[in-house]
Amino acid sequence: MEGKLRAEQALEGYLRQGEQVRWQSGTAPFPLLEKGEGWKIVGKWIGTVAVTAALLALYTGQGREWSAGAVALILLIAVLLLLSPVIERRSLLGQRYWITDQRAILMTKDRTFYYMELMEIDDFQLLRDRTAGDCLILGGCLFEEVDRQLRWRACHPKTDIQNDSQRGLAQGLAFFSVENGEGAAECLRRCRAA
Repeated sequence: MEGKLRAEQALEGYLRQGEQVRWQSGTAPFPLLEKGEGWKIVGKWIGTVAVTAALLALYTGQGREWSAGAVALILLIAVLLLLSPVIERRSLLGQRYWITDQRAILMTKDRTFYYMELMEIDDFQLLRDRTAGDCLILGGCLFEEVDRQLRWRACHPKTDIQNDSQRGLAQGLAFFSVENGEGAAECLRRCRAA
């Protein structure tokens, strides 16, 4: 509850003059190895262990002196790859989402804001049965990506890296595992039609 209160306080400082919230949610809890993601994650873990073992065997088995630093680097990279799904899940669980009368807003766990102007959203999709909650995908540029990397894209909003003048302006956002996704989609339809 305290985290939600701090998120609301952060949002108050981020809203424009007269901007009003029409819908809000956070990420609903979801299991690490849920539905379609389970096999991807297990495959990533198996692949990481296999490649790491092969690299270490090739490097240390050549009969020459080997560097402990190189072995440590290989192991560090492997550990980071093994932990990445856990870190990604933790990051997603800390996100908050809002739709106002002007913008769709995503706040990451570290209180970084990303937004899309409602009138700039070319299209959106509501994905059901992919996670514990619904996933609302904003921006047609994400539609192909979310089939392969929904969690990653939800953690990394699509921005124009060449345009730093409008900080936080996104070309595509993914609201991951939200409660009442149909309500969010309806809110978007109403706000864009107004």
